[in-house]
Amino acid sequence: MGTPRFTPEFKEEAVRQITERGYSVAEVSDRLGVSAHSLYKWLRAIKPDNSEQHARDLLEAKSEILKLRAQLKRTEEERDILKKGRAVLCKGARLKYRFINEHRTVWGVMTMCRVLDVARAGFYAWLHNPVSARDKDNQRLLTLIRDSYSLSGGVYGYRRVHSDLNEIGETCGKNRVGRIMQLNRIKAVRGYKAPRRIAGRPSVVAPNRVQRQFTVVRANQVWVTDITYIRTWQGWLYLAVVIDLFARNVVGWSMKPTLSRELALDALMMAVWRRKPDGEVIVHSDQGSQYGSDDWQRFCRANNLVPSMSRRGNCWDNAVAESFFSSLKKERIRKRIYKTRDLARADIFDYIEVFYNRARRHSHLGGVSPEAFEQASS
Repeated sequence: MGTPRFTPEFKEEAVRQITERGYSVAEVSDRLGVSAHSLYKWLRAIKPDNSEQHARDLLEAKSEILKLRAQLKRTEEERDILKKGRAVLCKGARLKYRFINEHRTVWGVMTMCRVLDVARAGFYAWLHNPVSARDKDNQRLLTLIRDSYSLSGGVYGYRRVHSDLNEIGETCGKNRVGRIMQLNRIKAVRGYKAPRRIAGRPSVVAPNRVQRQFTVVRANQVWVTDITYIRTWQGWLYLAVVIDLFARNVVGWSMKPTLSRELALDALMMAVWRRKPDGEVIVHSDQGSQYGSDDWQRFCRANNLVPSMSRRGNCWDNAVAESFFSSLKKERIRKRIYKTRDLARADIFDYIEVFYNRARRHSHLGGVSPEAFEQASS
């Protein structure tokens, strides 16, 4: 018997040309000078070993595919959790627990805990007792906050609400009150820019005796006065007020349908009648024509009142009166539409006499009402 022409190694390599490199039997026959019959024979002889290797390769490939699919599914879940839960990512653990509980039928608890960086044991502990003592106390405070806000007519911000809570013995901080109000959409009313009012030139211009020194040491030392207007369906209603700088309380007011000299004078007459000052009182106003009239000047001389006037067109010289009108409009008038002047008059009376003088906390007075401040100082 002669020596075989081709070694086993040669045969294996020839077969790999067909099975692994993609050449056809005819191409390999031409390339290697081997008959097609011999190649088919070698294929049959080597096929069982190659089939076994091929099966192992397929199994590994399928395993890798399954692993990649699982990894892709995990990545997609994490992406969806982050997208859905972006509102709680930077929040506390309890808000994250609440999110996990709401979506546990969509994603796995373990996955959500990992993505949101909370402990699974912590979640299950919360699940058995979802309302903490702090949450219960916040709910109790929320009830008190809503009571204070409601009594203020829906105008108080967190500082004044906090003062109300302190007055009834609560020791919570301002920031906590503000946070609870923010979470429950309880907001203080905000002001708006008032239209510019141009007054006529007075016949008499008094010197500015106040010079923006709005802090005084006793009642009936300096009064400030001004006029504003309120829109109703019947037309304008004009309001004049007189404010004592000591306690910031409104000591005189008048409301009329026209911007007349009597409007300002009636408010001043009420202030004199209510306060009955013993000594000289400075009465500061702008340079409106009502304050430069002969009637105004005569009344001041007869009642020991000394006129004082702001520089023309300078509202900051009468900032206290302007501040009162701003509070009145943003806390009461802006929130209502008056059908008649009588309805407006009744509501403004309620604001001045019931709320502002007696109940509204004033920041300049240390967070107490004008009436409480004056009583404490007497």
